[in-house]
Amino acid sequence: MILHTIVSEGDIFYRPEAEKTSYRRINGGILEIKGVGGEYTVNRLFSTDPAMYLDKRYFPRTKTTKP
Repeated sequence: MILHTIVSEGDIFYRPEAEKTSYRRINGGILEIKGVGGEYTVNRLFSTDPAMYLDKRYFPRTKTTKP
């Protein structure tokens, strides 16, 4: 099946029971982390410091430790 759409894959194939979203305070901002079965990845960074967005630890889809 091929879908030609501007809608993201996560919106089309949404699985609310599989993902668990949590937030973790870090020095300078807040991380939104999504986890499935013990694996956690960074989803978003909320910060007013522009330098935080250049830090590779906070890039989207980066693996992280348990929140």
